[in-house]
Amino acid sequence: MSEDVRARIAARAAQELRPGDVVNLGIGIPNLIPGFLGAGTEVVIHTENGLLGVGPRPGPDELDPDLIDAAKQPVTALPGAAYFDSAESFAMIRGGHVDVAVLGALQVSGAGDIAN
Repeated sequence: MSEDVRARIAARAAQELRPGDVVNLGIGIPNLIPGFLGAGTEVVIHTENGLLGVGPRPGPDELDPDLIDAAKQPVTALPGAAYFDSAESFAMIRGGHVDVAVLGALQVSGAGDIAN
């Protein structure tokens, strides 16, 4: 899949998010979504590996190797962010404390079936 197609999918998904939504982003295309959120978008990003309140990707001078998302990409934490283990993270999703979960899919059939 070309980068252009991946970007178009992420941009379209970003349009579905609303101010105040707590959004879990899976690995792959979902991790591109923050790049398509406007500066004033009030969406709270949640990672499966245990960070609620993900900020923008860090610049070289802000890089903290201990702050990564589920795809092992560097992130920043916004003021007031919360850290927890992955079991708590998935409990938040299952317990209805996350408004939107955008799944990453390793393989998808022609019929749209996810195999991951």
